[in-house]
Amino acid sequence: MMKIKLFIIFVLVLSLALFCSCGKTDNEKGESNSEALSVEGGNSALDTTDISSNAQDSELTETETFTENTTAKESETSENVTEDTTEPDVKETESATEMKSEIESESETQRDKQEIMDEIYNSTENIQLPIGGWSTPASALRDGYTGVEGSYDKMYELISKTGINYMITLEEWSSGSWPLESLSSAAKAGMKLYYNCVGMDAPYSLEKINALLNSEYAYALGGIYVKDEPLLSELDELATLTSDIRAGLEGVEIPVFSNLLPTYANSGMIGDDYRTYVREYIEKTNPDILMFDYYPYHVGTGDSIAKMMANIAIGIEEAKAAGIPLYTFIQSSGSSGMREPSYEELKLDMHLNLAMGVKGVAYFLCCEHYDNWGYTTMIDYEGNTTVMYNKIAKVNSEINAMKGVYLNYDFKGVMLSKYTAGETAISSVSDSILLDSFAPLVSISSAAKKSFAVGCFEGDEGVGFYAVNLNYKIAGDLKLEFDSEVEYEIWGGDGLMDVGVTENNTLSISLDKGEGVFIKIK
Repeated sequence: MMKIKLFIIFVLVLSLALFCSCGKTDNEKGESNSEALSVEGGNSALDTTDISSNAQDSELTETETFTENTTAKESETSENVTEDTTEPDVKETESATEMKSEIESESETQRDKQEIMDEIYNSTENIQLPIGGWSTPASALRDGYTGVEGSYDKMYELISKTGINYMITLEEWSSGSWPLESLSSAAKAGMKLYYNCVGMDAPYSLEKINALLNSEYAYALGGIYVKDEPLLSELDELATLTSDIRAGLEGVEIPVFSNLLPTYANSGMIGDDYRTYVREYIEKTNPDILMFDYYPYHVGTGDSIAKMMANIAIGIEEAKAAGIPLYTFIQSSGSSGMREPSYEELKLDMHLNLAMGVKGVAYFLCCEHYDNWGYTTMIDYEGNTTVMYNKIAKVNSEINAMKGVYLNYDFKGVMLSKYTAGETAISSVSDSILLDSFAPLVSISSAAKKSFAVGCFEGDEGVGFYAVNLNYKIAGDLKLEFDSEVEYEIWGGDGLMDVGVTENNTLSISLDKGEGVFIKIK
């Protein structure tokens, strides 16, 4: 409406200017010109003192006669001009009316589209992505140490506000009361707790686990985390421990699993072939979840995003073969060897894992246990939030706005644009993950130095594509070419961001640094 008002004011001012210009007489114009010449001529007008008074009278008489003759003509001409200038006013008004109508029509179309989007968003089921955190709040913040009732509950409430919905314990194994204290605090905050056995023997671990299962907060126990980063040489022992723990649960259905080392662990830890390490772990322990940690942001050496993609490729293939979901850790911490990620880096890490079929994540790490622990965290040992707290909350808010629509689909592979490092890394470990196309998507393209990944998914509702800007420093545009006209929904950090139909079988999207969106093809 503001544009229309400004346009109409412009038309009225233009019409008034035309009227005034056309209505001015030649005599008036002459006077204006004389004044202008007088200014431009400087003192020359004062130098004409030799002009006689008779000559001046003669000139005045002739001027008066000429003026009388021309005034009538100018008056007549002015009337004609005035009549003619009314016609452009009508045309301009009609043009303004047409523009107003077009803008109102476009506005109405936008309102209709927004109503459709709101209806789709509100009717879409919200599937919660498991978003966890490793390391529960410091033991010094427990009620027994602070002397303040409910102080530990407040720590979990603080964590919950970031969008994290489960926590993996750290020191709880060492106390008879801490496991239940953590479970009750998690339950009150609407979260789940995964009990970390830290590899302790089965009888000791089962004593703690069964106490939790027999409590009023048993519903909040989300899983049993048997051991963190087992070595290849420890897998036989881990298999026995995992089996004994399962048997001790006496039929209680709850996920039991461990977290594996990444590909960059040395051969003394994982052997000479990472896939063999993963397969042996799955075959021997029969986990309910396959999980590993990979931290791509290093001090002074940039990142290893491409190698992380290769690690995910192995993990997703082995998880699918075993019929279990893949979970991964997201780096949210800095230390002597790792740099604390920026918001854009954190966002990229999250989106890329999801775009490659990961079904659950956990941040490493969340809470500091001791002063000068050696890791940066989102909550320090005194219970204060840090800058990372806000980064995690922002990323989780954007992820949760997508309502987990991608979780209803199965990962089939990934397409890359302008990312040779990723192609090299993935092709070195897999023959099936890298795709050139996935119907109806024929190809993807982007400008030089603008790298993108597009995860390809298939589900009961059709196909979907998870597009990610792999550059956490530069925004970029991605073009997707389809084999026919397709109807789409784009889900991202603002929820359902767009709906429509491709033009010329093409969809072009702009993604911010590290941003990802899920494109649902209807």
